[in-house]
Amino acid sequence: MKNMILNHYFRSARFSLFILLGVCLVCCTQKETPVQSLESVQFAVPDKMEIGYGAGTISFRVQFSKSPSSGDKLSLGSLGACPILNISTTSFDVDISSLWSQSFGNGMYNVTLHRGTSSRKMGQMQVVIKADDVEELKPAAGATVYGKVICGGEGVPDAVVSDGINAVKTDKDGVYQLPSKKYHGYVFVSVPSGYEPSRSGILPVIHQQLLAGISTPERVDFTLNKAVGQENHTMLMLGDIHLANRTDDRKQFRDFVTDVNSYVSQATGKIYGMTLGDMTWDLYWEINNYGYREYLADAQAITGLTIYQTIGNHDHSMYQTGDFNTVKEYKEVIGPTYYSFNVGKVHYIVLDDVECTNATPTTDNNGKACYVRDYNASLVQDQLDWLAKDLSFVPTSTPLVVTMHIPLYKPGGSYRFDSNGSQFERILRPYSQVQLFTAHTHTLYNVDKSSDTHIFEHNAGAICGTWWWSAKETPGIHIGQDGSPGGYMILKVNGDSFTWQFKPTGGSVNEQFRAYDRNQIHITADKYVASGNAAHKSDFDPGLWATASSANEVYINVWNWDPSWQVEVTEGGTPLTVTRETQMDPLHLIAYTAKRLNKNSTASFATTTNNHLFKVKASSATSTLDIKVTDRFGNVYTESMTRPRAFSTDQYTK
Repeated sequence: MKNMILNHYFRSARFSLFILLGVCLVCCTQKETPVQSLESVQFAVPDKMEIGYGAGTISFRVQFSKSPSSGDKLSLGSLGACPILNISTTSFDVDISSLWSQSFGNGMYNVTLHRGTSSRKMGQMQVVIKADDVEELKPAAGATVYGKVICGGEGVPDAVVSDGINAVKTDKDGVYQLPSKKYHGYVFVSVPSGYEPSRSGILPVIHQQLLAGISTPERVDFTLNKAVGQENHTMLMLGDIHLANRTDDRKQFRDFVTDVNSYVSQATGKIYGMTLGDMTWDLYWEINNYGYREYLADAQAITGLTIYQTIGNHDHSMYQTGDFNTVKEYKEVIGPTYYSFNVGKVHYIVLDDVECTNATPTTDNNGKACYVRDYNASLVQDQLDWLAKDLSFVPTSTPLVVTMHIPLYKPGGSYRFDSNGSQFERILRPYSQVQLFTAHTHTLYNVDKSSDTHIFEHNAGAICGTWWWSAKETPGIHIGQDGSPGGYMILKVNGDSFTWQFKPTGGSVNEQFRAYDRNQIHITADKYVASGNAAHKSDFDPGLWATASSANEVYINVWNWDPSWQVEVTEGGTPLTVTRETQMDPLHLIAYTAKRLNKNSTASFATTTNNHLFKVKASSATSTLDIKVTDRFGNVYTESMTRPRAFSTDQYTK
């Protein structure tokens, strides 16, 4: 029995030893052929890669023999991941054949390595797509910039290409020849109807920087993608974003991103975006290390939307002098300061109406040398000359949508421009329909001169409201100086006709007014600036609202009003007389202006008067009023206002 137990023990021990040796052998074998971790892979990502249209592969150079592994993939931007082939210790190829059926074109792309569910960003590179006839095409006599506009490998005829001074059309093969002095250092394509550019982040890829000397011919090709269904499309007009890494602006901006992403996800048909200037704030580029690149990085959270850009006064550098130098960085990072493109039947024109005259030296808040930011509201002559050339290719029956930052008109219709306003009007007058979208004021107003100059101007409000301050001071109250909500304009295009609505961020397009019970409003410094010193109390001027009233009046702020709107109010079925007044919005007074002064701080963006406040007089203090507002397109917005209605920020907080 004892021997049987011993034999069993030794047999078990030999078996265990055999298993142990086998495990060791497997482990040793694995150590001899290790798989590199994703983090250890190294290869050179070039700053710029030229790729022939339709190419099957692109190549990268491995560094320090640290190659990718079989089965790894590589992606460019948001395009689909591509298989990695022909891996060696010095190089590898990437099969990009699948990209040509996607929106692959000129642009800046993040290069990302993928292994299973893991990924690692390896760098960023500019992709320049070259037509497949590089050796055949030569510059014409006098041409310093030439090339092709292509789509699907074929030339796009009648596409307009410009350097901001000259403009030419491509021939039947998509070839253009441009006699450029390369003044702006770039060339851009005015994307024809039926096509779209590729996208780099949120930016449309419509331009390329010029690198050769002034007299040296250089080839620049543009790639476009076919687009269907453009005749009915939506353009979101995004005024005054003003990101500066202050006042919780980036956090509040994320609320806007959530809103616009939700809108885009539910929208039907083609949809695009257009900023209206002041995406950044030059004062904080250096102080808070927040400029164009940081804005673009934050805006990447907006999904599925190509956003064209309009330059504003705060997008001009305070560290440079003169109009040309103050936009050099903008041109390098964002793109042209003025350009055009087509969507469906509409010709879009983007202009820079900020003529910077910076000349007086000063220092920023960090003591760094800069200049006092001075500017005129005008279009410089070179730009007006370009505009005339651009429009020479556009039939006068074409509806125009023009964007620029500073309004052409004041609310009453007189010029806000310092100069060139009448010349601008003359250039546009042959076109029977011009929708002009501007920003700058952080307010909403409309000027209809369509019967005269054919221009209908929409001063389209601000994404940031009061520079993001009102919701910082009073959470839940995000409004501009005229009481209009922070938000954006929705322009809908149906062929050659337009409709538009303002959308409050976090709210509905059905919210187009706010009603106040005058009996409940008495705004005084003693009540709202109680902690302020005498100087700040004296700075507080509530105007009409400084006195108490028992006149049973109701005020209605209809922020996107124009003379074609109707404001109707009934009391128990009886119509009341409605009058329009120019007054300050009382909610902005207590949500921002008083809050700042109460902290003995300057109310830098104090409440302004507006021309879209309406008044009615009720028969009693407790009756219910039925408010009906009808816009020019027949959309009806209603509210049954139970009174008395308390007046406080809590009453209107979202």
